[in-house]
Amino acid sequence: MLPEVESADYHGANTWDDVRPHLGAAVAAVREVIGFNEPEGEAQVEAYKAAVCAALDVDAAYGFSGGIEASGSVRLGSLTIEQGQGGGYDAAMDRAVRRALSGSGLLYQGLG
Repeated sequence: MLPEVESADYHGANTWDDVRPHLGAAVAAVREVIGFNEPEGEAQVEAYKAAVCAALDVDAAYGFSGGIEASGSVRLGSLTIEQGQGGGYDAAMDRAVRRALSGSGLLYQGLG
């Protein structure tokens, strides 16, 4: 069973009330990367929660679009993604989630 991410876990650029309705999509994005791995121990639970929060921030940066991109650019912290550069929403989501999970042992081994 996956740990629940709560307001105390989120330290992103948005308010918890803004991102909470999109928690399910963020969990799904992380689940896509971890496969059937389940967080075990405090370090993995923290990495999992960080990955979900990173996914929330990416989705927020794209206007909570769930990957439906509009023209123009998106800014996430110091990173600006122009339409047609960097692979868009999916690539940004994948990078953010993988970065948060790096070294945790949760990355699904069947992925490239």
